[in-house]
Amino acid sequence: MSKLTLDDLRKLRDEKKKEMSQRDSDVKKSGVITIGMGTCGIAAGAKVAFDAFLDEMEKAGITDISIKQTGCMGLCFSEPTVEVATDNMPHVVYGNVD
Repeated sequence: MSKLTLDDLRKLRDEKKKEMSQRDSDVKKSGVITIGMGTCGIAAGAKVAFDAFLDEMEKAGITDISIKQTGCMGLCFSEPTVEVATDNMPHVVYGNVD
């Protein structure tokens, strides 16, 4: 394995900062997507779904929606579960998301 240079570390830091900005809860966003990432959710594919949401939001240039993870949502039979909450709309929970 090769050694990382200072420039490599800076590049890695900038990439991770960009990834984490979508998950920043300090900034007011118009909506939140919450993915259940308890052990049941992860076993059912929630990590893959979480990564897919991040990728698609980046491709579409969506920056006013934050994405976060939570523990078990109590709906183990329908994992992975995704809750979508936007301003002025009712919250919706989707199950069996792939």
